[in-house]
Amino acid sequence: KNDPAALNRAIQLAEQSRDRVKLTKQIDEAKRAVTELERDRETKKLAQVENIERYNDQRHTENGANSTRCEGGRFGEDLKAEISGLEMALKRKYLQKRLKGNLNVAVQNLDLVRLRRAINEVTTAGFLSELGIELDEAQGLLSKLERLELIKKAVMELTNGHIAEIKSYSAPPVQVHKVLMALLIVLGEEPEIVRDWFEIQVLLVKTGKMSLKRRIQEYNPVNLSTSNARRAANIIGDTQSEELHSISKAAKVFYLWTSAVVEDRLSQDVIR
Repeated sequence: KNDPAALNRAIQLAEQSRDRVKLTKQIDEAKRAVTELERDRETKKLAQVENIERYNDQRHTENGANSTRCEGGRFGEDLKAEISGLEMALKRKYLQKRLKGNLNVAVQNLDLVRLRRAINEVTTAGFLSELGIELDEAQGLLSKLERLELIKKAVMELTNGHIAEIKSYSAPPVQVHKVLMALLIVLGEEPEIVRDWFEIQVLLVKTGKMSLKRRIQEYNPVNLSTSNARRAANIIGDTQSEELHSISKAAKVFYLWTSAVVEDRLSQDVIR
């Protein structure tokens, strides 16, 4: 309970498990616990800095009294300036470490909101050179996640009629079948199951939390394993969105979302 890193790992494992829907409440509680632990740690660190400041203020007072015995008080003033510089350097070093940690957590969790906030904090604080490498990686990931968000919006705009059109195929076009196979593998279905078009039709009619649009809306790319990403990429490798445009609007949108998720996941592996 006192280890945010361990909690984050546990959250990732829970989100990747088959029981992730059943564990939703526990996952949310764990995420809140991580936030509280991080806040408590920051509060304690700030308290430590304040204690150092109080100690240095006391030293300043003592040195100020002693400095009257120095020529023109210049020694005391120089010492005060030196201590002040050390304080500023300490604060800046702590702030840099905290902001770097925020960036890394946002990147690891592929969290669009936290990523935007972390990038803005680094930029505002003026750590463009000190955290240049981390910032470049975060900004590249941000662009990909924002693109994915736009495609997700297009998915949410699909009507029941668009999805029913795909379900109505008794023998779907090969490209449509491939897109749905890859999509469902990315969402966590077993590859052996989605080879069967009938099984895909069954999954297409599910409602509530298991509906296709709802699963895409709540999807976390962290849950996609490298092996499933590669499997999905191989399935849709020769698919062209232009071909799908004339066949099915829904199939085209599903293809764009699936290919974007897979591409981002595999590119993360290359970076690591």
